[in-house]
Amino acid sequence: MKKFSSPEEVIDIWLREGYEKVYDATSTEFQKIVTLEQFIELSASFNSGAKKYQLEAKTILQNLTHYVWSDDKREKVVVASFDELNQIQRFYLKPFITYPKTDQQYTKNKYIMPIGGEWFVFWGGTNEYVNYHYVYENQRYAYDLVKIQDGQSYQNSQIRNEDFYAFNEDIIAPADGNVVKIVDGIKDNVPGDMDEHNAAGNYVVIEHENNEFSMIAHFKKNSILVESGDTVTEGQLIGKCGNSGNSSEPHIHFQVMDSPDIVYGKSIRILFKDGKEPIQGDTISNI
Repeated sequence: MKKFSSPEEVIDIWLREGYEKVYDATSTEFQKIVTLEQFIELSASFNSGAKKYQLEAKTILQNLTHYVWSDDKREKVVVASFDELNQIQRFYLKPFITYPKTDQQYTKNKYIMPIGGEWFVFWGGTNEYVNYHYVYENQRYAYDLVKIQDGQSYQNSQIRNEDFYAFNEDIIAPADGNVVKIVDGIKDNVPGDMDEHNAAGNYVVIEHENNEFSMIAHFKKNSILVESGDTVTEGQLIGKCGNSGNSSEPHIHFQVMDSPDIVYGKSIRILFKDGKEPIQGDTISNI
């Protein structure tokens, strides 16, 4: 089974109709799902009219390097994930869907990330390939944050929350405001399990100026230090990171909305105090 010396060459070979060569570099698991004939047929159809592809994003997550390419018209997207031996573990083709109107609408307030120390942006950005939230209006510009050391979000094993670097880490208020809703008491999941019935898990909603509402989710059970009606200041400790709700490992979900309703409120693209706009793969801090 062929392995490319450099993942960057894959997209050019594939565009030049080197479909069999690219297929030969895919994993056995991938080939059990997609036959060579199907791969060639789908690739040829997808490439029709495309002149070139440019790199949109490159992210290293959990021992896989993910590449996102778009065509010259930014209508098509190719996503490929490579392991440490440059074997292709995932390869999929999709239309490039964006929402330019809401992409241009930022929060009126400026915020900081609700974190202390350095964290890693696991999901974040303005397309679904770097931010799976993007297709959902109520969380389009949300961030999922984890802590990373040596390319991993955990040490020893993945079976205990305590082995994840994010677990029990401080969560702070992203701006001055008033707490308008909290949910607490939901148990933390065993890593790998998810509670779809309580999607946000333990969470806090804070009202800020200009009718903007921040929401931070997946707190550790019984760790929230504020109550509804409390006034908070930017940087104030409000709880600890956990693994509650629709969460497979300890992490922070952070977003800003035009309503305190986490289901029907619309997510707003966040304007940050430091002038930066993190996307998937960035390491961030408030320092």
